[in-house]
Amino acid sequence: MTSSELFYESFKRCRIDQEFLESFLADFCKHNPRFSERFENIGLEQQTKMLKASIILIHNSVGLPSVRNSVRKLGKRHKDLGLNISEQELNEWFQSLLNTVKKYDPHYDAQVEQAWTETFDVGLKIMKKSVWSEPKCVTK
Repeated sequence: MTSSELFYESFKRCRIDQEFLESFLADFCKHNPRFSERFENIGLEQQTKMLKASIILIHNSVGLPSVRNSVRKLGKRHKDLGLNISEQELNEWFQSLLNTVKKYDPHYDAQVEQAWTETFDVGLKIMKKSVWSEPKCVTK
């Protein structure tokens, strides 16, 4: 089975439903208390909708170059909002995702973890670059 196939099978087993998303948020907040502070005025339902949208967006960037621009915009929006997201926080976000996948996928193993890592690599790199890129000077 290819890495892509492993990912999709695992993704289907996880179902990425409300329970999965709430578990993911709980894990992420446990490892990153700043997340709770940043989103304290946003309800749980809205947080999980945003979380699911970002998972799907970052996931889709691997195979759809047209989606990569949306990931760049997401990173820029995080930057423009002054959220001051560190590389460590993005890494923790992904680790919390893996922790949750491990909890919900009964077939989770090193190969499944590698498949998720490979699938999210492109999108996470775009996010990191968008969040920390310096504005470009335009010369005439």
